[in-house]
Amino acid sequence: MAPLGRYVRNEAAFKSDAYAVLKLHFESRREFNRYYAAISKSKLNDFLRVCASYRYLAKHGDWKIKVRGYGPVIDYLTNSYKLVAVFSLIESLSCLGYLDFYQWLTAKIRKQSFPIEDRSSLDKLYREYKADYGATRRCATFFSNLPLEEQQRLCGSISVNKKPTAEIKKLAEFLYNLRSSFVHKAEFAHELSGLIFVNTRAGMVESKLTVAGILQAFELGVIEHFRGEA
Repeated sequence: MAPLGRYVRNEAAFKSDAYAVLKLHFESRREFNRYYAAISKSKLNDFLRVCASYRYLAKHGDWKIKVRGYGPVIDYLTNSYKLVAVFSLIESLSCLGYLDFYQWLTAKIRKQSFPIEDRSSLDKLYREYKADYGATRRCATFFSNLPLEEQQRLCGSISVNKKPTAEIKKLAEFLYNLRSSFVHKAEFAHELSGLIFVNTRAGMVESKLTVAGILQAFELGVIEHFRGEA
């Protein structure tokens, strides 16, 4: 028998964390307990890990500062950290493997011959690689598994020239790019602070996204992810 994970070994405490972050999506504690009992035993430790980490990193946790003249919590700053935490947890749930571009090109299962003829051919191959192993695919898969109503809500929160985002994959990519801008360039996710207008090459972008909306989507995604493992 495989050893129990550290979260299952402390099940009572971590189950309380799970209920604390998901209870808004269940009519009662009894309904949550029925859902919990149906989770595959092999996935239970992962469920408790994700919920506990989410509680302290995002749901009930804030990034605080001690700088004279400022409040302890600055919304765009703490929201940026929460976005990183949520996407890290989403990626941790994925079973999709990873290959770098060179490994993908030289894999035995591919029939691509070398040398590659020209830059256009290389670009085509890279687009294929990105579709299979790009950084956003795990997140796009997670958001694509959300209930349809939640997908529509998220897509409606971002519009270009008053046209809502056409597909959830584009919305997931937009959020992942916000996360990456903060991780790699220290650009804060101001777009999660409420109603924002930004003039871009594509046109006027209107964002109604809030960090609360992203957290709601994550919670529903976690419920769907582990419901499928029952």
